[in-house]
Amino acid sequence: MARSRSTRRLVVGDDTYLWSVGHLHEGGKQPDYSTCRETLSLRREGSRGRLLLAFLQPPAIGPMSTVGAPDRGWLNLHEPGVVRAFLDAALAQGWDPGAVKGQEIDGWTLFPEALHARRAKSDSGTGTQG
Repeated sequence: MARSRSTRRLVVGDDTYLWSVGHLHEGGKQPDYSTCRETLSLRREGSRGRLLLAFLQPPAIGPMSTVGAPDRGWLNLHEPGVVRAFLDAALAQGWDPGAVKGQEIDGWTLFPEALHARRAKSDSGTGTQG
């Protein structure tokens, strides 16, 4: 089962990335809520390969596609600045946006870097702009 996903654009330098947020369960008509996960899908416009970040429980999934934990902090996957932080973290870890084949990774592996980037941006007074 998946929520409706609207694709949004994120311009980074000369590149435009397309992204969407989703919520998935395994099991079709009989959803298995133990497999609940939030997803963030990214791909560079004009490229076939996409990156799917899957946030499986735990640590925690909050309301409105918010991921995190009380002792770590929270990130809302609908905020362009958060998406940019995850994009930058994925690129730093070697994701190739020009790859033909898609890739799925555990979003929690990028969470600390994205959270740090968002906190640094907030502390510098630039707010939540992407």
